[in-house]
Amino acid sequence: MSKINKLILHDPVLSEFYEHLIELDEVDSTNNFAKNLNEKKNGICIYSANQKFGYGRNNRKWISHKNKSIALSIILKYENNEESSVIPLISAVAIRKTLHEFDIDSKIKWPNDILVNSKKISGILCELDYQADSENFIIVGIGINVNFESIDFMDNSEMKYNIEPTSMNLILNKTLNIDDVLVKILKNFATSFKSKRSDLISYYKKNWFDREKNIEVLLGNNLIKGTAIDIKENGSLILRTKNETKEVMSGEIISF
Repeated sequence: MSKINKLILHDPVLSEFYEHLIELDEVDSTNNFAKNLNEKKNGICIYSANQKFGYGRNNRKWISHKNKSIALSIILKYENNEESSVIPLISAVAIRKTLHEFDIDSKIKWPNDILVNSKKISGILCELDYQADSENFIIVGIGINVNFESIDFMDNSEMKYNIEPTSMNLILNKTLNIDDVLVKILKNFATSFKSKRSDLISYYKKNWFDREKNIEVLLGNNLIKGTAIDIKENGSLILRTKNETKEVMSGEIISF
């Protein structure tokens, strides 16, 4: 049994929330691995120190390097859309709290990118996994740049960043223990999941990057311009446009 699985077994916070952690030396994508599991259970985690073909929103490539980043997927069972809609907020809050424990001040860009000084340090991708006549699951994919050097972001000439990246190492100017960061993420996710919805939203808003910014939100092929004014308890964005106040359930901010 690995060090982290032993910790999950003996730590009351972790053992109550997580089933177990599957550790992989190498994987194409932890989210894909999770989706392809024959027997999914609530609280199974998949972690790899070397993810070869990670992806984010709109299938953008997410660069990972062995022992320099965390690629983590958490399988969660959900009963309805109300339950699943708040998972991205829980994930973002958990990462923000983890970074804070390392004295890194970050902001949450709706719905769930984590920025430090307007540079992206972490991305989260939540994917629904519908099971016909069975339980429904959501796969929470978390990527965080831990020990990346500047050159690591430039080693793929085909990679185009929509937001300039950064890492914990670049901010703190020191190498971090990957396992320490991973354990803190798992603990903060579990505690954030159990927190009151009102407390979760309050924390999210307090650390919300987009508040009162003039932004552009891409909804499919439609582009909406307006001012970000609020986040509702279901995780939707409230946007004040030229003609109306609009609730946006999903989308991507492409200009801010």
